[in-house]
Amino acid sequence: MALTTRQKNLIVEKLTSVSRNGCPICQNRNWTIADEIVMATTVSLGGSTVIGGPFIPMAQVICANCGFVAHHAVGALGVNLSDD
Repeated sequence: MALTTRQKNLIVEKLTSVSRNGCPICQNRNWTIADEIVMATTVSLGGSTVIGGPFIPMAQVICANCGFVAHHAVGALGVNLSDD
C-alpha cells in the first residue's frame, strides 16, 4: 500500500513535533518517507506466527545522508491508512 502525499505530510508533521535529535548515526536532520509501508507481523507468546494475521503497519523514515531507516507505527502517529 502506497502512502499518499497527505499521509506522508502528516507523518513528517508529527515526527517533527516530537523530535529533539537528528539521525542517531550521523545527526543529519533531513529525512525521506518511503512510499510503501512495511508490516511487523505479531507473534503469540507461544511463538507461532499466522500468515495474514495481525500486524503493525509502519512508515519507513530514511536518513537522506547515511540511509539509516527507522520504522514508526502509523497508527500511533495518527495516520489513517483507509483515507485517501
